[in-house]
Amino acid sequence: MQDMLFNLLYCLLYGVIVWAAQAVVRVVVPYIKTKLESTQYSWAANIIEHSVRAYEQIIQGAGMGDERYQMVVAQVTEELNKVGIKITDVQISTLIEAAVQTMNTEKELADEINLCNKIEDEVTQHPPDNYEDDLK
Repeated sequence: MQDMLFNLLYCLLYGVIVWAAQAVVRVVVPYIKTKLESTQYSWAANIIEHSVRAYEQIIQGAGMGDERYQMVVAQVTEELNKVGIKITDVQISTLIEAAVQTMNTEKELADEINLCNKIEDEVTQHPPDNYEDDLK
C-alpha cells in the first residue's frame, strides 16, 4: 500500500514538474528569442550606420550615392554573414536609409549651429549703433 501511495505521489510530482517546465519554456524561450533578435537587429543597425558614415567619407562626390549604397550593402552582408546574423535585403535597405537620414539631419543641424555662431560672432564684434539705447 505504501508503495502504491509513493508511486502515486511520485507520478503527481513528476507531472507537476513537467507541467511547470513546459510553462517556463513557453514563456522564457520566446522572451529570450525576442531579446536575441532585437539585439542582433540593433547590432546590424550599428554596423550599417558605421558603414554608411565610412563610405560617405571614402567615396565622395555628387552622383556617387548608388556606388556608396552598393558598397555598404556588400560590406554589411559580409559582416553579418561572418557572425551568422540573418537580415533581409529590405531590412538592410531600410536601415541604410535611416542611417543616411540621420547623417543628413546631423549635417543640417551642424550647418545651422555654425550659421548661428557666425551671426553671434558678427553681432558681438560689430554691434548695431543703437545697441546701447536698446539696453536702456
